[in-house]
Amino acid sequence: MVRQTSTLFLLSSLSSVLDTLIDTAKEKQRLVVEGDCQGLEEILRKEGQVLQDLQTIQERMGAEPLLPPDESGSSEAQVRLKHDVAQKVRQLQMLNEQNQKLLSKSLEIVRYELGLLIPQDDYTKVSKNPPIAFDQKA
Repeated sequence: MVRQTSTLFLLSSLSSVLDTLIDTAKEKQRLVVEGDCQGLEEILRKEGQVLQDLQTIQERMGAEPLLPPDESGSSEAQVRLKHDVAQKVRQLQMLNEQNQKLLSKSLEIVRYELGLLIPQDDYTKVSKNPPIAFDQKA
């Protein structure tokens, strides 16, 4: 019973950390769209602390193996929490993929705009016309 209570506590803690990471991912998305670099730096610092909390939970979970969801030793609450955690992990993965695409598009736009601002050197372009040949007899 003590092991089951400890497992429920760890799953609940994991669920809470995942909620925080999901909120952070949504906030990062908003900040990228707004172009708020200072806000992104701040949220990344906060995210670092949350990731340390997640690592601590993972270490504690590693010391106490969890039963598979369909195992008869699992309580209904434990099964529910496992499914909840799995759903939150999928949601976080989706948000992270969206954020990666958003950052890639933002980088493309910045590169394009820099290309417009930085003059292109004409001497680097190869002329499409062949060189002019002079007739030495003339």
